[in-house]
Amino acid sequence: MTTGVVTTSEIRARFARPLMVLLRVLAGVQVVVGIGFWSGHWFGLRSFHMMIGSLFVLSLWAIAGIAISGRQATKLAIFAILWGAVIAGFGAMQQGILIGDLHWIVRVTHLVIAMAAMPVAERLVRSAA
Repeated sequence: MTTGVVTTSEIRARFARPLMVLLRVLAGVQVVVGIGFWSGHWFGLRSFHMMIGSLFVLSLWAIAGIAISGRQATKLAIFAILWGAVIAGFGAMQQGILIGDLHWIVRVTHLVIAMAAMPVAERLVRSAA
C-alpha cells in the first residue's frame, strides 16, 4: 500500500521524461528543417530553426539540471551543459565556416554535434528515474 507521498526522485522523473520527449520532437523538427536547408529550400525558416535549436539546448540543460539537483550522473550532466553551449555556439557561427563547396562538412558536423546530445540526455533521464 502506498502512502500517497511523492518522493523528490519521482518529481524529478516526472519532469525529466516529458523533457526527453520534447527533446526528441525538437530533434526531429530540426532534422526535417535542416534537410530543407541542405536541399536548397526553406531558407526562410532560418529563424525558426534557430529558435527550435535554442529550445533543444534549453531542454538539454533542464535535463542536466534535474540530474544535478538529484546528484545523479553529475559529471555527465556538467558535460551536457557544456555540450549544449557547443551546440548553440557552433550553430550560431556555422554560416561563416568553410563557405563554398566544403560547407557540407560544417553542416554534417553541426548535425553530428547536436545528435550526440541525444544519448547523453537519455542517460541523464534514466539516472533521474
